[in-house]
Amino acid sequence: MSRPARERHILKFIQWRICLFPGALEHYVSCLDLVNRKLPYGLAQVGVCFHPVPDTQQIPGGGKRIGEKTEASLVWFTSPRTSSQWLDFWLRHRLLWWRKFAMSPSNFSSSDCEDAEGRRGSRLYYSFPWGKEPVEALWNLGDKELLHTYPADVARLHGRDGRKTVVPSVVSVSGDLDRGVLAYLYDSFQLTENSFTRKKSLHRKVLKLHPCLAPIKVALDVGRGPTVELRQVCQGLYNELLENGISVWPGYLETVHSSLEQLYSKYDEMSILFTVLITETTLENGLVQLRSRDTTMKEMMHISKLKDFLIKYISSAKNV
Repeated sequence: MSRPARERHILKFIQWRICLFPGALEHYVSCLDLVNRKLPYGLAQVGVCFHPVPDTQQIPGGGKRIGEKTEASLVWFTSPRTSSQWLDFWLRHRLLWWRKFAMSPSNFSSSDCEDAEGRRGSRLYYSFPWGKEPVEALWNLGDKELLHTYPADVARLHGRDGRKTVVPSVVSVSGDLDRGVLAYLYDSFQLTENSFTRKKSLHRKVLKLHPCLAPIKVALDVGRGPTVELRQVCQGLYNELLENGISVWPGYLETVHSSLEQLYSKYDEMSILFTVLITETTLENGLVQLRSRDTTMKEMMHISKLKDFLIKYISSAKNV
């Protein structure tokens, strides 16, 4: 392939993937058959999209800088008579979803908007320190895009709305996942009073991600006692927790010694929910020390009860 042809191919690919919406429209008819042509139904996607990046410096040859973002998209096909109700439903649902996992829910807000053709929509925003930025957009697009995608075969577009057959309206919900992750990182970062009086700093840094969002739930580490035996206990507990779907950080494998104070600070900044300390007491009577990221409280718990406690805690967090 010649260079000009290759550049045209790349440009075509970039233009095609500027958003996920056209792909959902192209799969509308085939998926309509899967739901027995019954409305409403939706198509959800997650993928990388490209977009032009504003830049004051000119690129030689007149080219444009291209950036990428990860987009989540839901395209909802519904009867025209209920499209406004579905737009309101998804707006409430999505705003509640963003707020559910936030430390400061009020930082997420919404506002109504219209496009150039007067079609109704809404945007969801997060209030960053430098101002509000959109994390999600919702639009009631009517049937125009769908008719444009299938101009010669309108009959195939008809879906069942009760006893009637109609060309559906399209409700589009699209979110910028990269900006959404950034929003949650800003939302969860906290400076709290330090419980260690010997520290020079009066505050400790904590990344208080919601329990459902924290990538690692538990850190396993060792205290005083016979190193080999303590690591064997940690390895067994590590395997048990992983088998039950609980993500674990194997701190006991670290070869560089750190004080408990340093360990707790590191795990707080990593947003790890609990630190489990295996000591010689564990070898004697099976008790481990469990420290909470959010409360900094430490309690003794029998190692046989640890798995069930963590499963119950994580499950409860999902239902809040």
